[in-house]
Amino acid sequence: MKSETVCESNVLIKNINGLELELTYSSRDQVIEEIKRLRKSKSKSHAISVQDTIDLLDRCGRLWLDRGYSKVHIERLANILNQSEELVTYELENSMRMLLRENLEIIIKEELGNIDILDNWVPTSYGAVHRQPRGVMFHNISGNAFVVVPTSIGMGLLSKNCNLVKVSADEPYFAYAFYESLVQLDPSIKDRLSVLYFSSECSDIYETVVREMDCVIHWGGEYSGRIMAELCAKYNSHLIMHGAKISFEVIDKVEDIKTIAKGIASDVICWEQKACLSPRMVFANKKIDINILAETVAESLKELTEVFPKAYLSPWSSMKSIQDRQYCLLKYSVDEEKPAKVFASCNADYTVILSNRMPEKKDIDRCFNRLIFVCPYENKDEVHDYVEENLKQFLQTMGYSGDDHEFIEKMTLLGVSIVTKPGEMPAHYPGTSHDGMHNLQEMTYVVSRQL
Repeated sequence: MKSETVCESNVLIKNINGLELELTYSSRDQVIEEIKRLRKSKSKSHAISVQDTIDLLDRCGRLWLDRGYSKVHIERLANILNQSEELVTYELENSMRMLLRENLEIIIKEELGNIDILDNWVPTSYGAVHRQPRGVMFHNISGNAFVVVPTSIGMGLLSKNCNLVKVSADEPYFAYAFYESLVQLDPSIKDRLSVLYFSSECSDIYETVVREMDCVIHWGGEYSGRIMAELCAKYNSHLIMHGAKISFEVIDKVEDIKTIAKGIASDVICWEQKACLSPRMVFANKKIDINILAETVAESLKELTEVFPKAYLSPWSSMKSIQDRQYCLLKYSVDEEKPAKVFASCNADYTVILSNRMPEKKDIDRCFNRLIFVCPYENKDEVHDYVEENLKQFLQTMGYSGDDHEFIEKMTLLGVSIVTKPGEMPAHYPGTSHDGMHNLQEMTYVVSRQL
């Protein structure tokens, strides 16, 4: 990706792969005024029924699913993200379907237990229970996966909070575009939602924002997450942490290698592995023909590349992938009894590295843009011990092919929060957990009435 940045007055001008974006950044005083404005709207936001918000989000989701509307946005996002339009369309439409009425109603019922609990008191054995919003929420959005925007904003609105969203300078476009689509459908949304940008280097603004917030939801990497956790602890702000996660697949038994390989390949291509639930490695039972599995995954990636092409908007986007491929091939071949093998495209489209040694953490961090390790194991304890030693604090999704429920229990005890089939890792079904939690639960608190 080619990105050039110029600052003029209070405008950040970014040229990303030839697309020029103007990003107005807010000063500390402007951010404070916006927080005050949102805080005054807390009662108004609380009075809006959940069904009204569902109706708005449903209409917004359908608007974005109209390709006549979304076409220009998809073209711009593809340019910014260095992804093909086909892949952006696939990711965007999957995300927008989550905003449809039927899915939102399932989310509320599964996460909170009752569709009316945000609007009314629900009878219990001791009296009644109600969910109340935390107040004013700060959404700190990372640029690695644009699809978190409708998820974060949608849940913030459903939970009746007032929401301040800070976009990433790496991908500032989509949050503003999504906000404008909501305003187009209902201008009053401005009372409970604000989207802005300020420099991440302005630590005083971050400190001010967190101090004034009732709740913070963070989507980002390990470094930024640590800073946010420290600020929330300092000012006693409730923190919902998403990010710095790593996912993987375990292939213990297979009925059909081609089916499993196609599932693995479809998991790999989404978000070019930049999302937390994208797999970085595949652990495979040695009883399976590992060479055939790795080769078939590569063949499946080749087939899917025709449907979801990989974008090359700058020389760097291909150079980096090929450099990482060659580095890992050399590193996991030298002084090894069984050198690593590579099944890859002639260009940088995809890379499957078959390694008899499990990768070091720093090499797992090279697994982006359709690069994945396949590592054989003799005993599933090897997988458990490796994950416990190297990935425990980063765990999220495990794609699993097999029938060992004891193994699933052991891996979820380590911290795996989603277990799914190969090919379904990108599918976030309504009501399922997100990093081991339910966002609506975290964005609200429980009130028990015992009268």
